[in-house]
Amino acid sequence: MKTFTVISIFLILCLFFPQAAFSQEFSSLDNDLETLENLIINTLSSTREQQILVDDLRKNLDESAVIIENYGNIITGQENLLVELREQLNGMSETYRMQSALSARYERSSRFWRNFTFIAIPVAAFLGGGVVWAIMSK
Repeated sequence: MKTFTVISIFLILCLFFPQAAFSQEFSSLDNDLETLENLIINTLSSTREQQILVDDLRKNLDESAVIIENYGNIITGQENLLVELREQLNGMSETYRMQSALSARYERSSRFWRNFTFIAIPVAAFLGGGVVWAIMSK
């Protein structure tokens, strides 16, 4: 009977051993599933945060593109103003050249009339005096 008791205890233990092994496997599987669920939740949360960051970056890039376009328009306007200023400067230079030429011509003419006046007034006075003397002496 001792053998029978030993065999019965062995059989009973064999019956409980698979359940114990399965319960350990189930608890390990439950832990693995819980870890996987936490990993999925963390991944989804991280993905949402990354999507928010990507959306913010896209918004910032769009705003930067608008600012760059505005600066481009400002620079184009300034280039147009510079072209207009260059044209005005060229016109002013041409006017200055014309005035310089007129001034030089005026100076030559003025010098001529000044010299003529310095000579002509004494000559006219001398001739006028001579005519008056000739009339008076008759």
